[in-house]
Amino acid sequence: MSGQPIEVESLNLSKTFTAMLDLLDDCIFIVDQKGYMVFYNRANEKLDKLERDFVIGRHITECFQLNEHTSVTLRALRNREPVLDVFQDYTTVQGHRVVSVSSSYPMFYKNELIGALTITKDITRFKKLLNIINNESAEVPLAKDPSARYTFEQIIGQSPLLINSINIARKAAKTDSPILLFGETGTGKELFAQSIHNESGINGPFVSLNCAAIPENLLEGILFGTAKGAFTGSIERAGLYEEAANGTLFLDELNSMNLSQQSKLLRVLETGRLRRVGETKERIVKARIISALNISPIKAIEQGLIRQDLFYRLGVVTIKIPSLRERREDIPLLTDYFINYYNSVFKRKVRGVSDEVIQIFLEYSWPGNVRELRHAVEHAMNLIDKEETITKEHLPYLLFEKVNVNSLQDPGQAVDIALARERGWKDLKSFVEAVEKEAIINVLKDSNGNLNKTAKKLGLSRQNLDYKLKKYGLT
Repeated sequence: MSGQPIEVESLNLSKTFTAMLDLLDDCIFIVDQKGYMVFYNRANEKLDKLERDFVIGRHITECFQLNEHTSVTLRALRNREPVLDVFQDYTTVQGHRVVSVSSSYPMFYKNELIGALTITKDITRFKKLLNIINNESAEVPLAKDPSARYTFEQIIGQSPLLINSINIARKAAKTDSPILLFGETGTGKELFAQSIHNESGINGPFVSLNCAAIPENLLEGILFGTAKGAFTGSIERAGLYEEAANGTLFLDELNSMNLSQQSKLLRVLETGRLRRVGETKERIVKARIISALNISPIKAIEQGLIRQDLFYRLGVVTIKIPSLRERREDIPLLTDYFINYYNSVFKRKVRGVSDEVIQIFLEYSWPGNVRELRHAVEHAMNLIDKEETITKEHLPYLLFEKVNVNSLQDPGQAVDIALARERGWKDLKSFVEAVEKEAIINVLKDSNGNLNKTAKKLGLSRQNLDYKLKKYGLT
């Protein structure tokens, strides 16, 4: 199809039209102008492992773990222009990962936007072959399982906290003990889970389930499987636990699972046997369990979000993934990485960010962590035209709501980059250290030397602040 919007008479799709689309090998779905599914062909059902009756009438974000930035369909609706040949790596609400190339076309009736048609080409089955072909020339080890594409070498950062977490994870990967990861949303818990799987030497599959994305009444069946006739419309189907046999099952946002289902999970972990919903027969299943919480385990137990006995079973090895606030020295590295990535995706030639932008990035608290930084760079790359540098005008407004940009020009509040150059920083690492040291000194002065207040203002743990004070000789 050409890169032109589609002019149609209405969204009242005829049976003949939909029957023709069902015959195609390409995956096609149609949404209305608000993003709600109105058509979903059989090829899509096969690719996404979602049933048409479940999808129709739901918003696209209720079917896939996508948002207005990552969905080509929502982008086509927002910009009212076609979005062509975009690489997508997404996960359905039922935890199935799909790698694809998608194009989306806005649909108009008498110049009024009425929806969008999206065509998806499945490249999941070719990804493993591609990895084999590229293996000899790859700069970093490739994932042996197409559904687990990340390795530790692909986790960007040099901060001591991150390196420590990676070292613990590497050691734990060599055994089959359960691992519990915890960290704020957007810190990269699934990256760690996939990396652990690939480091472990396990030959089985990597299966991921986001417990928060599945309604409570469906979660048990999706996790443990269903027997035919267990409830109206149910079919004989293996659950994700069985699909992960001899591999790894990653349970993300475990604290979103209700306590009743947690008790059933605990029984399966203790006995190594499970029953599908509506079935009396027990099945022996062995899978390595990696789980994740978006709050600390202590808070989760205190707030009644996770059973204490389940925590002891799953948290044999517990690893904290540091927030971006705790490893600000990695912000320039990550920024450059995302700029290079979106240069390739958007065919841009952006070389970096302005001095003012890097100051804003270092000052901002990043509640969404690495994911939010990625979206900020993607936002800027959408707005930039022929410029080679991202400036503050390209940044999302949210950053300005929480950062006093004017204070960044005050040498008493933040390091002056020109001054940092004069002081002799020669590379990115020395620049970040200059910024960090100056920031710590300023906050120490504002806090009258109170270390607890200083750590809180900087978004650091007291232990991390002590480390940095020793590192920079600030006694």
